[in-house]
Amino acid sequence: MRLRKESIVILSLFLFFLICRNLHGEQDTITIGYVSDDPQQHYQRFKAFVDYIAKNLEYMGIRKGKVLLAKDNHQLIKYLRENKVDIVSETPYSTIIYMEKAGLRPLLRAWKKGVPRYNSYIFIRKDSGINSLKDLRGKVIAFEDPGSTTGYFLPKIAIIKEGLEMVELKDYTQKPPADKVGYCFAQGEPNVAHWVHKGLANAGALSNIDFQEADKVPPNFLIDFKVIYESEPVPRNVISVRGEMDPNLREEIKNILLNMAFTEEGKRIMWKLARTICFDEFPEGTEEVIKSFTEKYILMKEEIEEEYPE
Repeated sequence: MRLRKESIVILSLFLFFLICRNLHGEQDTITIGYVSDDPQQHYQRFKAFVDYIAKNLEYMGIRKGKVLLAKDNHQLIKYLRENKVDIVSETPYSTIIYMEKAGLRPLLRAWKKGVPRYNSYIFIRKDSGINSLKDLRGKVIAFEDPGSTTGYFLPKIAIIKEGLEMVELKDYTQKPPADKVGYCFAQGEPNVAHWVHKGLANAGALSNIDFQEADKVPPNFLIDFKVIYESEPVPRNVISVRGEMDPNLREEIKNILLNMAFTEEGKRIMWKLARTICFDEFPEGTEEVIKSFTEKYILMKEEIEEEYPE
């Protein structure tokens, strides 16, 4: 009889162990994903970060951290859909794409380069005769690059909301139809400023941060520039997790990140992650952020679906 009772106890403990493993999905690795054009640099930057998270999740059965770098958004979307990536650190625009195409869920705001949020400026030369977004009809605006949140995504949304139709041009020498706003990519913040200052483009779009940095916009240019539009602020950077992550694991990761700024090791690792100084909750709440991101996606849905049909 005693042997039978011992067997029952052992069996109960074994079943409890199985339930715990099932609760955590038998996951023993935490993986962060990132689209990289410099794998060596980005691997080192993110490996220390994900190792820190993994170390603090050992009691949940997590034994190691992993970095999975993608060559482009398409590949990262594939990794997310295959549940190969748990955490993503990205700008709002890329986060929106991953939300809609792979079910990513925003978790926290990252104070990248010490900044919690930023916004977009559309600017012109003071002597251009342009005073509002509607005056851009038949004109050319220089965007930074197709992946930029403040140098493309937000300003384009603003122009679309004004009821203006946009057309992409090969470069600034091409003229848009008189009833449309033409745009082209300058591939870099300094180029945007120079194109506008030289009159090669009628308007330009940059973040409020870049607009005030001398290496992006020379001080003598600022004298001749005028900002005609300022977007609503958005998070400087977003930490997100895969949508199907176990809620308990998601909350633990959230707590680890929220507390990183209170340890010397945490602060050192964050600083190496694009000079991040802390992670915090979205002031407006996660659901409001998701709602806002979804609304912005709808305005650009046709273009995003064309670029990411998968």
